[in-house]
Amino acid sequence: MSVGIIGLGIMGTAYSGNLRKAGVEVAGFDPDPAARDRLTAIGGVAHDGLGPWLADCDLVIISVASPKVLAAVTTSLSLILKPGQVVMETGTFAMADKLAAQTAVQASGAILLDTPVSGTGVQAAKGDLVIMASGPAKAIEKAKPFMAHLCHTVIEAGEFGAGSKLKYVANHAVALHNCAAAETLHYADALGLDRDIVYHLLSKGAANSRMLELRMPLMISGAYTPPTAHMAMFEKDLSIIGADIRAHNITTPMFDAVSALYDQGWTLVPQNYDTAAVFEVYRHIDGKA
Repeated sequence: MSVGIIGLGIMGTAYSGNLRKAGVEVAGFDPDPAARDRLTAIGGVAHDGLGPWLADCDLVIISVASPKVLAAVTTSLSLILKPGQVVMETGTFAMADKLAAQTAVQASGAILLDTPVSGTGVQAAKGDLVIMASGPAKAIEKAKPFMAHLCHTVIEAGEFGAGSKLKYVANHAVALHNCAAAETLHYADALGLDRDIVYHLLSKGAANSRMLELRMPLMISGAYTPPTAHMAMFEKDLSIIGADIRAHNITTPMFDAVSALYDQGWTLVPQNYDTAAVFEVYRHIDGKA
């Protein structure tokens, strides 16, 4: 059994590592030579471009960050894949981009599943993700044995696109919880409390959240690299969610406030910093940074 992975960044590298640990053959491509070297180091086969090798894979996973790259990849796949092949698209994109990708892949007779994931890069490396799978049920069943090595839960969301809608909701919550952790730590600093004790209390009590568990330690240490999810990627995600919220004409005052904080963050900290760096916005506003 073999899996082809297109895009070997934080998430793609995690997918390849977990599949290799499970004994699955992995072939992959990324334009970054260092990313290809990481795949080779764990026993995978790295390619320097998309090609016929993808037609031999039992499953293809797309893990790219840009809608432009997604469009280019799926256009290429329309000329490579065989009828009946299953492709998982795991990114967060606007619905129009997802649907365009589906149309391109289907031109080959292959099946594109909309399968975004919920979780950070650290969680991905441990297989501690949720996959929100949407598309034809038979194709999802075919991919599930491979998904089992990447996540702890597969949610079958329904028709194509429902997975992305769930991801929008998930990232909406992530954005709020990340800022809640940052604001709480900022308040604790003002009270002169020991940060580690504050974290111990919050992570064990009723105020806990997964974002607090994962991101407050980074806020405490100021260690924002390497990122579990970087600021540039989250800027894209929040832009997609914000546009979708406006399209549905609903009131989201908490998201609006959080978005304003992230807007400041894009200008204050490097784009390759972890999203935990939104904590620095609070410090900057109050002259602590």
